[in-house]
Amino acid sequence: MLGRPMFVIGTMRSGSTLFRLILDAHPHISISEETGFMGALAATKTIPNWKHGAGWYERIGWTEDEFDARLREFYSGLFERHARVQGKQRWGEKTPFHAQHMAQMATVFPDAVFVGIVRHPGAVVHSLMRKFHYAVEDAVTYWDDTNKEILQRGLELGGDRFALLRYEDLVAEPEATLRELVDWLGEPWSDDLLRHNDVQAARGAPRLSAGTTRTRDPIMTELADRWAEALQGEELDLLVQRTGPLAAFFGYDPERPGAPGPLVLPDSEGRSRLLTGAALADKQRGSHAVPLDDRAEAVIMPDMNPAELAKRLQQAEAALRRVRSRRAVRWSDALRRAQRRAAGLPDELRGAVGKAGRGPTARERG
Repeated sequence: MLGRPMFVIGTMRSGSTLFRLILDAHPHISISEETGFMGALAATKTIPNWKHGAGWYERIGWTEDEFDARLREFYSGLFERHARVQGKQRWGEKTPFHAQHMAQMATVFPDAVFVGIVRHPGAVVHSLMRKFHYAVEDAVTYWDDTNKEILQRGLELGGDRFALLRYEDLVAEPEATLRELVDWLGEPWSDDLLRHNDVQAARGAPRLSAGTTRTRDPIMTELADRWAEALQGEELDLLVQRTGPLAAFFGYDPERPGAPGPLVLPDSEGRSRLLTGAALADKQRGSHAVPLDDRAEAVIMPDMNPAELAKRLQQAEAALRRVRSRRAVRWSDALRRAQRRAAGLPDELRGAVGKAGRGPTARERG
């Protein structure tokens, strides 16, 4: 049995892939490429698109706790083997849309810890618009909604299971930020964290990770603020209006880039760059509290293969055609057409049309 699992959580375009590569360079820690496995786990517990799909295992005598234990055994085994092959003592995973699965992940893996990363809303919104063609409204809602979800689950997890850091601190002060993190994780310091590019190259890692992140590049500060010249006018106004309170909570000025303000005051352990679950609870009790129950319905559009999107659209259209071809639907459509035509007929003919539109009664068929 390996050490406590570790899940890296963050929005798309938050720097989570760089963060994964850095943590994966630690001699004890294996953070895999994105797997999206929680999509499969959640679908196993609640079969999609079936009215009887929730709790199906209970009908064959399994309790939810028993089923969770079996799922934990299966998925842990997959990641533990991956870690052992690398000679690592601890496994982890990073997939951005897993932020929406944190509650279930915490239940199925009760010993797991969650490490979040947050980035200036301007940087994330600009990148989503450029990379995934998000509308600015959807990108802003996604950043706000997802980070509120992460904070809400962080409050529930508590001090020893949740911690969050900022991308800007990670790239500007990598050693100080990472020392706080590995201390919280209970791991020894390793200089390999600061030369993740060399470590990944020596292992023969692919040159690109998660599509666009170069595994051979060192930590660079100049990428943090490239969004500032691209977001202007109404787009910037919307960003400020919608993300302002939460951005300020994280120490950001939503209107401009630059070094963020303090994330937390130094705690009893001397941490000033790491927002643990305990520090989060303290902050939510003070003047910097933000409402977490006003989340909108975020638009989440993973980096899906265009061919898969087209296939799903064709399947949905075919399903709609099948539904509309059913006899009841044909009767309903015929009735509506007859009623529309009858609207222009004399009164003495409308009743006959209405009767015809209803179809034969049971007595008449009898």
